Amino acid sequence: MRTAEARALGVATLASGAAVAWRPGLLARPCGLSEQGSSALLIRALGVRDAVIGAAMVTVPAGVALRTAVLCRVAVDAADALLFGTFLARRSERAMAATAALTWAALCGWTLTGGDDRSVAPLVEDAANVAVRAARSATRADL
Repeated sequence: MRTAEARALGVATLASGAAVAWRPGLLARPCGLSEQGSSALLIRALGVRDAVIGAAMVTVPAGVALRTAVLCRVAVDAADALLFGTFLARRSERAMAATAALTWAALCGWTLTGGDDRSVAPLVEDAANVAVRAARSATRADL
């Protein structure tokens, strides 16, 4: 596992999550969502979720705990790619959101590679495949 890189991505996740929780427009505008009401509430919840996962990536002990925190990040990013890539109103917004989530999933998944422990490789590959399918569907869906 690439521990230093996972910790650095944890700091970035914590910072971006806190920023989105504080100012939901940072995520709402690019996604074509309202910055008010229930959309803002849900976006703030996503920001808090990401900040908590980022804090875990920074603070938990190296080894199983860190791998688990990083896998949580990969899983939520794959889910974000699938959901945003499927349900946002415009094709360009779907593609952009799915690509951003896929990028985070891939970066965090990459930190699980390296070293002698290959036990998480199938999980990372599965998460990456889900995110890639979501990004592809975002370019084909006409919702």
